Amino acid sequence: MEFTALDLVPNALRLQPDAFHTLLSRPNAGLRGALAIVFLAGLSAALGQSVMLFANRVSPRRFVASLLVQALLFVAGFLAWAATVWGTAMLLMGRPAPFASAVAAIGLAYAPQLLAFLVLTPFLGSPLGIVLSVWTLLATLVATSVAFDLTRVETIVVAFAGWLVAQALQRTVGRPLARLGRWVRYKVAGTVLAPIPAPPGTVGQPKAHRRNPWT
Repeated sequence: MEFTALDLVPNALRLQPDAFHTLLSRPNAGLRGALAIVFLAGLSAALGQSVMLFANRVSPRRFVASLLVQALLFVAGFLAWAATVWGTAMLLMGRPAPFASAVAAIGLAYAPQLLAFLVLTPFLGSPLGIVLSVWTLLATLVATSVAFDLTRVETIVVAFAGWLVAQALQRTVGRPLARLGRWVRYKVAGTVLAPIPAPPGTVGQPKAHRRNPWT
């Protein structure tokens, strides 16, 4: 049977390092599979935020297009976070690793976000969203440790430093990119939507914009 990254999702959800080691032992298939997991996680997150689409009665074509665009923006945010972790680990710890390996490992760590569609569940949505974010962050710590062969303390240092860098980027070059992302989502959906979930390295989400997607 052909190997797929989806086969490793159960072990990744259990935060088992072996899942990430197995993924990195098959670079090409692992990278493609990890990106597929992130894309599916983006779709799941988009479904979890789709109440606005139903509330505004968008057409089926716009509904599907909006979900796809939100999933692609989710992947873009993931790649930015993976690049931040990769660069931080290289600079702080001097542990060379291919960028593709970091993307593959951290992509598998996004497995908990496959359950993001459950955020739609009444009364459980917000608490569940917090659980999924913490779960994803813990999986990212395991992935970072495996990808760069770091100790537990080194992994925490890299994660914290990466979070600081991500915060700085979010407040500088990230702002015009975020406005562009909101504008694209507005054009596709025909209405202003709630922000897509932020990567695990960021804290909180930008405020929803009801009228002007450029602000």
